[in-house]
Amino acid sequence: MKQIQLYDYQTEMKQRIESVFKLHRSAMVQMPTGTGKTYLLAAYVYDWVKRNESIVWIVAHRRELIQQIKDSVEQIMESMDEHISENLSDKVKVVSIQWLSQNNSAVKESPGLIVIDEAHHAVAKTYTTVIRDYPKAKILGVTATPCRLTKHGFTDIFDILLQSWTTNRFIAEERLSLYDYMSVKIDSEEQKNHLQFKKGADRTVIFQSAK
Repeated sequence: MKQIQLYDYQTEMKQRIESVFKLHRSAMVQMPTGTGKTYLLAAYVYDWVKRNESIVWIVAHRRELIQQIKDSVEQIMESMDEHISENLSDKVKVVSIQWLSQNNSAVKESPGLIVIDEAHHAVAKTYTTVIRDYPKAKILGVTATPCRLTKHGFTDIFDILLQSWTTNRFIAEERLSLYDYMSVKIDSEEQKNHLQFKKGADRTVIFQSAK
């Protein structure tokens, strides 16, 4: 299998994470969608597994994402070291926050690193409980959107916010494609239909209202 190489901005971010963890317990990493957060996550977990005896938990906010994340991480890590799959299942576990919150009392192992995918969900009680229950674990959150509609902050969870390049810079350096931005008028039928669709769902708003 061809070895996957990180881009320069991914390597830089990995080094920044390593530096932060020398002084702090937790860090949130922000990278725009499409710039390889999963690759960065897998590369950092790979280095952690090689350097530490403790296990790693990768926590997702939806059960449907578990296999997708697991397959991606395994593929990336095995491209870096074809022999790592022998110990991968014992050292790295991908779980949903729902499963973890329901079974936390029965879990006997203690992770040394907890990686939170889509970390803008981390203010939820299910996440804060897990973080509180494992005070010795380092916490790494990754997200494209370090904000929530509730406007709750993350300073109670993450010590540092590490921001990657801006979307404009990624586009200017031809690392991302240009995009079309769409908006809808306040009180339009499109907005009403979108809000009805969004009701009860935990998702980021994809339309911004415009006067």
